[in-house]
Amino acid sequence: MDFLIRNGFTIEEIKIMMDTNDSIEYVNEKNINLLVSVLKENNCTDIDIKNIFICNPFSITNDINIICNLINKLKELKIDNLNLLFTSNPYILNMSDKDLEKLYNKKKREGLNNNEIIDFINYNIIF
Repeated sequence: MDFLIRNGFTIEEIKIMMDTNDSIEYVNEKNINLLVSVLKENNCTDIDIKNIFICNPFSITNDINIICNLINKLKELKIDNLNLLFTSNPYILNMSDKDLEKLYNKKKREGLNNNEIIDFINYNIIF
């Protein structure tokens, strides 16, 4: 939690996040730093990251390897501007690469082409 305070989160914001995800209290600071680094590598700003964490407190406690695999799958699918995707739909960080692949294949079976699937992922709230 000290990391969050040092990075501009108010006590009220932290309380709200912990009301949603009480596991935040037990997250190792090293894990949060890794997540922040990964998000920054994908062009998320400090403000983006704060908004992502506030909107989706579960992203803080998700396994960093699962998030990295998800990011790799998004890039493999040619989804650009991940910072925009994560800020407009922070819940996508709760998905695994396997979940994303299932969604992609489902939309493909429904007759969507690659660009339409990318648009669907970019512009729809996905849990």
